[in-house]
Amino acid sequence: MGMSDDATAGAAGQQLALAQRIDRFVKGLERARRSPNRRESYHVIAALQCLRDGQYAAGETAMGNAERVAPLPPEAATRLESDQPVAAAELRTTLDAIMTRRG
Repeated sequence: MGMSDDATAGAAGQQLALAQRIDRFVKGLERARRSPNRRESYHVIAALQCLRDGQYAAGETAMGNAERVAPLPPEAATRLESDQPVAAAELRTTLDAIMTRRG
């Protein structure tokens, strides 16, 4: 296994770990039969974007923020779209679509 093979395997592992962390969070919402609140929604969407873009460390940070229900960053707090949380089903659909594309 060469260095690029190690990097590819490492990235695949990071991708899987982030996808599983997002999945666990969404499953918790689904079990509780609730939508994420404004803060959770913002951070999970950020994590999904990081997963899609291959920014796994940033995605892990975003999920930590979602799990802690961390405040929104000041620039996001004033945006209108931040006031409209996304339903758990939409988060699930987005996660599934990202992982299907990644194969």
